[in-house]
Amino acid sequence: MKNIFKSILTLALFTGLYSCEDESNLVYIEPAAASFQIITPTSGDAVVLSETTLNNPAISLTWDPAQYSTPSSVTYTIQLAPNGSDFTNAQDLANTTSRNIVITTGQLNVPALTAGAVPFVSTPLDFRIKATVAGGLPLYSNVITYNVTAFGCLGQYAVGAGIPSAGWGWSSPANLICDNNVLTMKVGLVNDTFRFFTENGNWGSGRNFPYYVAQGYKIVSVLEDALDGDNNFRFTGTPDTYRVKIDENNKTIGVAKSTVSSGIEPVSYWLVGAATPGGWSWTGNNETELPVVSNGIYEVPVNLVNNESFRVWLANDGGDSWGSPNRNYPSFLGDGYTIDSELINALDGDSNFRYVGPTGIRLFKINTVTKVISVD
Repeated sequence: MKNIFKSILTLALFTGLYSCEDESNLVYIEPAAASFQIITPTSGDAVVLSETTLNNPAISLTWDPAQYSTPSSVTYTIQLAPNGSDFTNAQDLANTTSRNIVITTGQLNVPALTAGAVPFVSTPLDFRIKATVAGGLPLYSNVITYNVTAFGCLGQYAVGAGIPSAGWGWSSPANLICDNNVLTMKVGLVNDTFRFFTENGNWGSGRNFPYYVAQGYKIVSVLEDALDGDNNFRFTGTPDTYRVKIDENNKTIGVAKSTVSSGIEPVSYWLVGAATPGGWSWTGNNETELPVVSNGIYEVPVNLVNNESFRVWLANDGGDSWGSPNRNYPSFLGDGYTIDSELINALDGDSNFRYVGPTGIRLFKINTVTKVISVD
């Protein structure tokens, strides 16, 4: 019996020593140097990305070898992070066992936007190389800053009681689809609160009403600061289905009553003229939609040009709608409308409206209930 007990004890000790030796092997391969260096590109270099050349090189990296105490096969990972960050939220762009790699425009654009690149603006982003070996500790290169001009934008989200299909949760958030830095969604709105978010499921990514005000956005009047502690948006218009648009190029937020799944909205009015962005043209989307934002109220944030004229059309047939019903300055005045002093009779033969206020983004509103036309 004693011999059997000794044999078991000896086997247990041997197994324990063998296990300890295995554990020490896992950390035996250690970096021989604190870091290694990126050779190209040079910090401060830049690239402009284009959606027409997705396969073109966006960044070509070369670097020194990572030095480990024991010769090993090294895997290199290219990492991207917001400029000046500690790489806590780094994105891994690609892996390679070589010491050079080309990241294409198609591979870089979305990660660049995710890392904070401002669309169509040169934005500094940080890159580094992470080296790893089996059974070893990771080793990191120096960090370089590379200026990236990205295109497009990332989709965003909206949740809140003001959007009943979403509510205050992440099971079914409303999605804002991005196209050329313009975000849109079609949702049912009620008289309650909601907020926009840049990341799905991340409460910390919220953008409330004061955020957009501080950025200089012109916001349609039926969206107000809820003053609810979180300063969410509150919808005050008539509950219905609306298209919500955040135009990050012109810095505007608007809503438009939605009655069709696609095509021209029949319940909207339309602005055409030299005072508006599209001028005197119906080509493409040159006409400016003046949508219903609540019962009897038409409003749009629009860039108006000083001392230029325009007219209000009541219909749009999808083509050159010059023959569609339309109204000039005397038409509204004759119906008893009070018209803002920054709008006068152009006296141009057609008696169009002439805008005499400063050039800039203004809230143009026609309230058919109170019979007031205003520019705020």
